[in-house]
Amino acid sequence: MKIHRKPEKDKREDGQAMVEFALILPIFLLILCGIIDFGWLFYNQLSLNNACREGARYAVVNTAEDASTQAIINHIENSTTTVFANDGVDIEIIYTAPNDPTSGDIKVTLEAEISFFTPVLSTVMGKEKTITSTVIMKVES
Repeated sequence: MKIHRKPEKDKREDGQAMVEFALILPIFLLILCGIIDFGWLFYNQLSLNNACREGARYAVVNTAEDASTQAIINHIENSTTTVFANDGVDIEIIYTAPNDPTSGDIKVTLEAEISFFTPVLSTVMGKEKTITSTVIMKVES
């Protein structure tokens, strides 16, 4: 009767696995941080688009009641729950018929500075990225 033994593991194989892991880890972390930062910027761009659309919609629906620029800005700030709410957002509102805000179009432009979530893209693209959103809607009478 023969006894079969498992061959002993070579210590060099453990070292080889550690070296391979050490070579791959920085590349993996760069890709992971890039995905996180891209998702962060994409989320903020969508939030800015929604806030811009919300402000334009409020302006075109409420022109007869309260079409002042400050009322639109207040509505945008109150309806926005994003990370850039109430600070760092430039709001521009333009009526195409400034003498009669109940006709024509309204153009709402929002611009925000977004900081990166991880330090990886900030080393390449700077500390912050400027994102903008513009919506033009026909004023309802």
